[in-house]
Amino acid sequence: MRGLLNINKPTGISSYDVIRRLKPLLKPKRIGHAGTLDPIGTGVLLILINEATKISRFLLNQPKEYEAEIRFGIQTDTDDITGKPIATAPVPQISAEEAERIIVNRFTGEFEQTPPRFSALKNAGTPLYKLAREGVEFTPHPRLVTVYELELLNWQPPCAIIRCLVSSGTYIRSLARDIGFALNSCATLTGLTRKKVGNFTIETAVSLENLAAPDADWKNFLIPIEQALTQLPRITITPEQARMLLQGKIITLPVLNITFPETPKQKLSLSSDLPDITLALSPDNNFLSLVKISDNRIKPVKVIYAD
Repeated sequence: MRGLLNINKPTGISSYDVIRRLKPLLKPKRIGHAGTLDPIGTGVLLILINEATKISRFLLNQPKEYEAEIRFGIQTDTDDITGKPIATAPVPQISAEEAERIIVNRFTGEFEQTPPRFSALKNAGTPLYKLAREGVEFTPHPRLVTVYELELLNWQPPCAIIRCLVSSGTYIRSLARDIGFALNSCATLTGLTRKKVGNFTIETAVSLENLAAPDADWKNFLIPIEQALTQLPRITITPEQARMLLQGKIITLPVLNITFPETPKQKLSLSSDLPDITLALSPDNNFLSLVKISDNRIKPVKVIYAD
């Protein structure tokens, strides 16, 4: 048993609470998730089962789409409504058009963002939320994030709803906080829905209740690992070549038949623009490995599974 579950996380529980609820049902050897969703948040949470835990970093790096509700006039220590109020300010009295112009111009593209003090990021090995709870004075280090798309869906002061497509590592709580400052006020996040992670959408997500229903078979919702890696090119190898890769050996092919994402299958010799990581699969789907290709030589990087 291996694969992913696209769970529609309910509000009020942590991402690890979802795992705790699934363990008795799935009874996996290994289980994890690809990207924490705060208790206030709902929507797409990817659960990785057994060998699927080996691809977490590829899913963590995928763009994510959110719909967020922001309340102006109040700032909290957690940057969301679950925290302690630490400041107030007048609510912006501007039109929706003016608000959207300011927000989109300021927060679209690449910029430095200061993460929330209450976050799982670490400072000298200690999670920031622990330092914050202990009353330690510190300022999280800013880091580069990218907002690919941003739009104002609703403007009814003191509240607004935005939709954003962001890079990995972007905190929507911080975005809400900084939008408040940009509008000469302050703000905090009051609601959050993750609509999409990579190619996984909320429309295809399953609720915990439906997954655990007496007449439901959760295996019907299991997504094959290779379907979660559609952003990577792939190459088909023979069972014998799969055995060699499993042993850590490098194999050489005179011609590389590589399928690139959203492009037709190409037959080509090695060129300098070949990707760093490729999926190597056997035709019987009993072997999947991440490989690197150089000079027509295929080197195993990580074997995901081998039956």
